[in-house]
This record gives sequence, C-alpha cells and structure tokens, in this order.
Amino acid sequence: MSEALQRVATEWFEVRAGRIRVVKGHPAHSRLNELRKVFQGQACPAITAFWITRDKRIHFKPNFPAGLRQQVREIVIP
Repeated sequence: MSEALQRVATEWFEVRAGRIRVVKGHPAHSRLNELRKVFQGQACPAITAFWITRDKRIHFKPNFPAGLRQQVREIVIP
C-alpha cells in the first residue's frame, strides 16, 4: 500500500498516538501547528493516516476518526 501512496500522494501525514508525522511532502510550519492542535487531546487510533493527491483531494485511512475529518479538511485544503 505504501508504494501506491508514494506514487499518487503529494503530501502524506501519519498520526501515531496523537502525534503527527510528515511522511511525504513539505507542508508549511503553520499548517503543521494547526494540525497538532486538532489532534492534541483527541482520542485517535494507535496509527492512522491521511494524504492529499495531485488533484487536491484528501483521503483518510478507514480508521481515521470521523469527527476530526472536517477539521483536517479545513486546514489542509483551504
């Protein structure tokens, strides 16, 4: 799965126990700070992820919390 994502994703973020890690891409520091605030204190699965494709669509792993998806969309794709 990661090889396919490497080909199609322009930015790829992984969330482990509430901490965000950039796997691919170079997001702005301000965007990362906003994302950290969203995940701080939220109940998340042990490991989840989301990525952005070339056509500016955001995709979430199936175990990504549904309540956080809209907040992440607003930050990542203005």
